[in-house]
Amino acid sequence: MKTIIKILLLLLPVFANAQFDPNWGYITRQQADSLKTTFRIEKNDTLLMAAYRSLGFYYQENKLDSALYFHQLQLKLAKKLDIKMWMADGYQQIGSVELYLKNVSSGNEALAQAIKIAENEKNENSNWHYWTFSNAQSLHAARISILGMTHNDLGNLYLLVGDIDQAKKAIAETIRFGESIHNGKLISIAYGNLTQLFTGDTSILYAKRAIQFGNEAGYRKFNGDAFLNIAAEFGRLNQMDSALTYAYASMAANIEQNNQRTLAYVYKDFAYLHFSKQHIDSSLFYTGKLLQIAKSLQSPDVFRDAYSTLAFVYGSLKNTDSAYKYEQLAHKISDSLNNARIKQLTEYQKSAFGEQLRLKKINDDKTAYQNKLKLYGAIAGSASLLFIALILYRNNRKKIKANNILEKTLTDLKSTQTQLIQSEKMASLGELTAGIAHEIQNPLNFVNNFSEVNTELIDEAREEINKGNFDEVKNILNDIKENEQKINHHGKRADAIVKGMLQHSRSSSGIKEPTDINALCDEYLRLSYHGLRAKDKSFNATIKTDFDKSIEKINIIPQDIGRVIMNLLTNAFYAVNEKKKLNIPGYEPIVTVITNCSPLLRRGVGGEVSITVTDNGNGIPQNIIPKIFQ
Repeated sequence: MKTIIKILLLLLPVFANAQFDPNWGYITRQQADSLKTTFRIEKNDTLLMAAYRSLGFYYQENKLDSALYFHQLQLKLAKKLDIKMWMADGYQQIGSVELYLKNVSSGNEALAQAIKIAENEKNENSNWHYWTFSNAQSLHAARISILGMTHNDLGNLYLLVGDIDQAKKAIAETIRFGESIHNGKLISIAYGNLTQLFTGDTSILYAKRAIQFGNEAGYRKFNGDAFLNIAAEFGRLNQMDSALTYAYASMAANIEQNNQRTLAYVYKDFAYLHFSKQHIDSSLFYTGKLLQIAKSLQSPDVFRDAYSTLAFVYGSLKNTDSAYKYEQLAHKISDSLNNARIKQLTEYQKSAFGEQLRLKKINDDKTAYQNKLKLYGAIAGSASLLFIALILYRNNRKKIKANNILEKTLTDLKSTQTQLIQSEKMASLGELTAGIAHEIQNPLNFVNNFSEVNTELIDEAREEINKGNFDEVKNILNDIKENEQKINHHGKRADAIVKGMLQHSRSSSGIKEPTDINALCDEYLRLSYHGLRAKDKSFNATIKTDFDKSIEKINIIPQDIGRVIMNLLTNAFYAVNEKKKLNIPGYEPIVTVITNCSPLLRRGVGGEVSITVTDNGNGIPQNIIPKIFQ
């Protein structure tokens, strides 16, 4: 733990530095020195792997051999830790550096390994700090980012060997990968490389796109390259003012990003430009700058350019000794580079040809194997046909016998199912009938009682008429009238209950109609309660209602909503009844029904009505909750 904290503290200034790329790259010299000191004592392989990657990036700008060394250490640890995506990235970085060194064959082999790993989706989860790779937002984006960068390097490889069409295809793939994960950095790098494959307005357009996507992604590492390409195109068009403007922009961008390689090309162009204007001192100044970068990078390419430029300047000044000296140096390096290039191209072509032979052999072996399988299949097929025919005949007889048994079994099952359905219907009908009977009994009791009272009052009225006591007769008649009104009220009440039940029992018409939602809830509340009471006389529960009086009739399908309310209430009463059976001290079963409407509905401009059924029972068991909507 101490060593992990220690190296994290060491890396902290690296993260805070504006020059540090979020993908563990582009660190300062001071940070690189600090990391190298730590390697002597640090034992955490994962952190070392990330640090090696950072140092590899650092040396890509000034010492390619060291860059290759540290990326190889990164790959070695990634293999040891078996982190597939860091292995793919290690191969990609090694391939990129090999191409900088013009080692086409070894570069191609490394990039092929990177693609092989990164193309396999199963390797996606084998990663660590996946945001390392171009600020990737996910494991998938990290893998695609590595795949995109590898195709970009393949574009550079094809450009080195002169296969322009393949280079365009590879870089187009990079753009496609970048767009699929919205990676502006990847798209910017790809457009920057495309500028080398086109000329004129197209090249300028791609360079500006590279700058645009890079700025939007906060990635300006290669803006200097893009500005230099634009300057070169304007120079070819003989628009020197624009060319000079973009050349200065390139110089500033490269100095800011410490991009020494591209800065060397800028100094070379400035040397020739100032010489064309007879600014000899300025020309020699920028040539000197070019030579300084060559010594810093120890790059044969940059040395050759510096010596060629010096030979040109001194030759134009009639300083033949110096011109001859630098021309010889440039020629010597150029010969060496050409010989190395020819060797590398030859090795690459041999490698490519060998790969073609290997693929051809694989294809030939596959064809021979398939032909052999076909032959064996034909022989085996002929021998199997008779056997299969016998099996089919035997199975067919068994199938006929099994079908006869199955038909009889299905007939018995259908009969049993019909009986079960009928039993369930009768049970449901019994529960519903008990609820209806109880609901109708109350108004019928009132009707019967008031009818009996009226009979007695009529007899009293006759007696009072015989006595001539007409004032008393009038009072009795008033009582009879009031009783008749009560009989009529309770009769209508019984009629409404019967109509409601008939409406509940018939199939839904599917047509919405204006409905009093409060009355609907009240009706089914009483029916469900008395239905349970009919089955269990000991059951009792407190019923609470809070109906919103402001709710007017709303358009619903009452049969459908009624069934929903009925089911909710039945479940609620069942829940509290089950809890009551546990004999919990102080427990009182309570079922509450609340209706409410939104303020919008009250103003008549839409809105909603809510019906809430609550109980204080045991609740739904956890294993049932996922199934409640089934």
